[in-house]
Amino acid sequence: KMSKSKGNVIDPLDVIDSGYGADTLRTYELFIGPYNEDAAWSTTAIGGVYRFLNRCFNLAFKQSERLPSDSQTAQIRHKTIKKVTQDIESNNFNTAVAALMEYVNDLYKIGVHKTDIVVLAKLLKPFAPHLASEILESEQENDAWPAYDEKMLVSDSVQLIVQVNGKVRAKLDEEKIKGLALAEENVKKYLSGEPKKIIIPKGAKLINIVG
Repeated sequence: KMSKSKGNVIDPLDVIDSGYGADTLRTYELFIGPYNEDAAWSTTAIGGVYRFLNRCFNLAFKQSERLPSDSQTAQIRHKTIKKVTQDIESNNFNTAVAALMEYVNDLYKIGVHKTDIVVLAKLLKPFAPHLASEILESEQENDAWPAYDEKMLVSDSVQLIVQVNGKVRAKLDEEKIKGLALAEENVKKYLSGEPKKIIIPKGAKLINIVG
């Protein structure tokens, strides 16, 4: 990972003793870049990994209010399982950690269910085994690798990005898109009552407005 040629040889014990701990060092080493390439040591980056693991800890042990159902987070959970599984199989450990970071960000926004905590710990174990084991023990779960369901990866909704002069100004979900379309006078005059069906092309993702 680090090399004398880059002048960034670090004693792992110094890092661990400084308060970051073995889990942070291990995760950082796998996150810093492709495992077979030299990388420059960054104090800022290892601090970011430390904060990420703290967020995992807080979700597991300090988030007293949990979602009553895991349906709200099912899609992002299955997508994360697939991404991390494939990345580990192809030795892309850095992108696997990045996917876990994104998953944790989503859980903070949406909410968290016990299933999410267990899956997070299982996916985290190759990178931060001590923290992951602590979480799994707390949840009384084993460390069997989770499986993903392809059917759960398909989104039923469409989100359309609206840009004005190259900058994102709005994000419209499918219902808003339909509502705006039906509100157009030039659309209403050609309809007699409610339309039987509204089809939004799968590839439609962006409206670009230039002022």
